[in-house]
Amino acid sequence: MANVINYLKWRGDLTFDESPFNEVDNLVLSLVVYSDLKGIVPEYMSGGSIKVKDAAAAFFEKHDPKYMARIEYDWVLYYMAKSRRFGDLLLSDFLDINDMSQNMLVTAMTVKLPDGSRYVSYRGTGYDIDDWRMDFMISFQEIPAQKEALNYLSNVMQKYSGDFLVGGHSKGGNLALYASMNIFDTLQIRIKQIYSNDGPGICSEFLDEERFENIRLRLTHIVPEFCIVGMLFEPNVRHIIIGSEAKGIAQHTGMTWQVDGNHFKRKKHLNENSVMYNSIIDDWIESNSMEHREIFTKDIFDSLKAGGATSIQDIQDGGMHGFGTILLSAANSESKTKIVFGKFISTFWGRFEKLRFMETIKSQQGIISLSLIFLGLLFFAIPENVYNLLGALIAFVGIIWSGSFLIKSGMREENGVLKRGRMIFWMVIMCFMVFLLSNLERIPTWTNVLVAVAFIVLAATSVRYVIKNRKTMSLLARFWMIFVAVIALNVSVIMFMSPMNLSIRKSITVGSYLVITGLVRLLIQLLGEAKRGVEKGFCYEDEDI
Repeated sequence: MANVINYLKWRGDLTFDESPFNEVDNLVLSLVVYSDLKGIVPEYMSGGSIKVKDAAAAFFEKHDPKYMARIEYDWVLYYMAKSRRFGDLLLSDFLDINDMSQNMLVTAMTVKLPDGSRYVSYRGTGYDIDDWRMDFMISFQEIPAQKEALNYLSNVMQKYSGDFLVGGHSKGGNLALYASMNIFDTLQIRIKQIYSNDGPGICSEFLDEERFENIRLRLTHIVPEFCIVGMLFEPNVRHIIIGSEAKGIAQHTGMTWQVDGNHFKRKKHLNENSVMYNSIIDDWIESNSMEHREIFTKDIFDSLKAGGATSIQDIQDGGMHGFGTILLSAANSESKTKIVFGKFISTFWGRFEKLRFMETIKSQQGIISLSLIFLGLLFFAIPENVYNLLGALIAFVGIIWSGSFLIKSGMREENGVLKRGRMIFWMVIMCFMVFLLSNLERIPTWTNVLVAVAFIVLAATSVRYVIKNRKTMSLLARFWMIFVAVIALNVSVIMFMSPMNLSIRKSITVGSYLVITGLVRLLIQLLGEAKRGVEKGFCYEDEDI
């Protein structure tokens, strides 16, 4: 499925006269502001502008595309410059403020479209820890970046005439919403559309319902199928849910969104994991006061920076060490933060484990594991009569099963010889099952043989599972699955060698093995983690379009 870069390569030859502005164009303009164009695009409130292709030429003199990863936003600028559609658009009023003494991080740019209208684009959250601090701060205050975004939009709209579109990705979507909602009414009527691309809404304590209602019908809120950021303080509008080529939280990056022609690929519902996480976060926010949210944010991010991390990537690269840093930060923080953090972890873990368990038992392997546990408990409960009960049950089910297939074979329209062959086969099976039921004293022996065969099948399925999932299973998980298979083979051999030995001790031994095997299989599924490779050395220029 195509993404925004494929869109630029496929449809970049179409001018806006030939194909009007659309939702994918909005994403393009929301992502291009991520490129560091300071010193290239004329500064905020100064005169002048620069074409996209000229800005790209200056930018890529210092940034070689050969070293850019697949999801880097600079690819957007690279292909905009190569296209008829975007190459001659004019960029102006570049604003870039990074002043942590005032908790201020905001970047914006204005793009002039061929029809004379302008798109005001706000940059979203990057990898810097202070940038993420700003996102957390919207849960307890109107942040300086929001007020500066409003100031920027007001000045730009007074500077230029005509209609405006306002948008951004991630935090940029929140800034676009805040600025458009709070701008003077005389300017607000000139805003034709507001685009929030997986951007958070406005904290309920600071949301002016009347002013939001003024722009609600002009707000387009686009979110990926797995959405976390865009559901924070969820705006009261119909969300456009779209597909992504990424998994989980990685769907947040707009570079992964699936494009079909001049629009995004639609999805009907959010991913169920996403819904669970959003519910956890909503519960956490609602259960904590504004004061607690502020203290928590200050303690956690101050501790992270004190530990030497400057970006989220530093924590991510640290793996469990990075997670340990977060836990240590919480442990060293104020008592209120410990309570808030502990409440969040408790809520998250409980919901997460419940979901993981339900997903596991619904799978084919989960059903097999639960069946083994149930069967093992049956051997424990009635060790003296379990073979009689199982044998009678198997024979009874076998009669119904073979009888149903016999009827279906008789009703099937096919070659006469083949039809008679099928019917004879199912009649033999049914007669054998009737024979078992009519000879109750022989049922335990036959059941012993059938259970032995079942153990052989179980051993084979365990080995097959390891082979099929060898790339995603840990070495320890593979060891235990193979160990389970070896024990299954040993038990089957013993049962074949002593079919008449139906002692209570044997029943308890078999039951113990079944329960342990089922539990081991469930634990492997619950705790197993897939290994995901990281794509390196990618270049869009290598693709044939």
